[in-house]
Amino acid sequence: MTIRRNAQDNVRVAAAWVVERTLSSLAPVDSFLHTVLERYDDRDQGLLREIVFGTLRWLRRIDHVIEAAANRKLTAIEAPLHGVLRVAVYQLLFLDRVPGHAAVNEAVEQAHCLSHRGAASFVNAVLRRIARQPKLEEWPVQEADEARRLAIEMSHPEMLVRKWLDRFGKARTLSMLEANNQPKPLQLLAFRHRGGRELLAEGLIDEGLDVEPSDLSPLGLTVRRGNPLVTRSFERGDFYIQDEISQVAALLRLPRAGERILDVAAAPGGKGFALRAWEPEIRLVMGDLSPARLAVLRANLHRLKLQVPILLADAGEPPWVPRGDFDRVILDLPCSGTGTLRKNPEIRWRLSEKELGRLCDLGLRLLLGSAQAVTPGGLLVAITCSVEAEENEGVIDRFLDQRADFGLLPLEEEVRGNLREFIEAPGRWRILPGGDHDGFTVHVLRRRADSK
Repeated sequence: MTIRRNAQDNVRVAAAWVVERTLSSLAPVDSFLHTVLERYDDRDQGLLREIVFGTLRWLRRIDHVIEAAANRKLTAIEAPLHGVLRVAVYQLLFLDRVPGHAAVNEAVEQAHCLSHRGAASFVNAVLRRIARQPKLEEWPVQEADEARRLAIEMSHPEMLVRKWLDRFGKARTLSMLEANNQPKPLQLLAFRHRGGRELLAEGLIDEGLDVEPSDLSPLGLTVRRGNPLVTRSFERGDFYIQDEISQVAALLRLPRAGERILDVAAAPGGKGFALRAWEPEIRLVMGDLSPARLAVLRANLHRLKLQVPILLADAGEPPWVPRGDFDRVILDLPCSGTGTLRKNPEIRWRLSEKELGRLCDLGLRLLLGSAQAVTPGGLLVAITCSVEAEENEGVIDRFLDQRADFGLLPLEEEVRGNLREFIEAPGRWRILPGGDHDGFTVHVLRRRADSK
């Protein structure tokens, strides 16, 4: 008998493919998701995104349930069935709008196509067992070790949970784990010289979107309903999509007209755009090592109708040696991205101590190179979307050991209003994932005015 597929069934097939390709590669989930999204209408695109991102967020908890229902380790289950089972279990446990029988039947058909009749029967038995108990609390995690139990329950790497418990305590760790498992709303950067976020909000509301001012960025809007990418405002270049804390990180010290600013490792452009959005009269230069990333930056500049000089350059070996020409240099340090696990859930499953060490060494190299562009008395601003100490204060301490002409700038007089509560130490500002925002760490260093 032939089982007829409908559009939603095909979405499940695509979701399983995207999940498994993402997990088996080092590529971002979007690189695979974008190859299949265009096949579907807006409604099914939304379902596909929800299944893919939800499955990746809850992967470890889903695997725990699969192993309990199958009474065997996942490694003992045929690899081609992993994606089929994971996507189906996510629908059974987390999605109310997808009928359980539809998720089970489609998974069984997929298993039959990927393997053999016995595999299809196995998938059918496992999923029907889960469908009879479709609530997480019916599949408890029995682990005496708190970090391991939380890592499974909240679907995070055990290494990361242990680090966070040690550094932040249980309450703040639980808050981060919970935030990372929630969908993240889109946030937009508005430009003051184009009327700011008030005028942008009026235009988007007229086009049927629900938006509201972001809590922490004076230029940010949070989208509650609708797709801003299909609006006339987007076509006109009225906004840039950017997390509100990414905006804040660039604007902790507000730029002034005429200030010479270099944004190194700039592509796709967010930090530089935030600076121009606040003060269009800055003298901004943007650089990056990757020609492909520079092409994305150029496309963004074209849509936003911004004129900015661009350099193809390695921040670790800059072409501006040895003279410091810039009042402020902004550097997005390479990092693990642990502040963005909410919107980049695949990162969780690639973290390792070895990779953290590599990123720290690379970050130090870029920081030392970028420092050469800072004029005496100027600022060097190091930004990461990570909350890990090794990638932030660890790298900064190593930098200061080699560059005695730099010091951390006290931020109490620089940071505005409620942002001051996130100052952790002289020169260091950090906010953990929560609310509508990602987690970021910023260090602001000043070069001594009498340095040569």
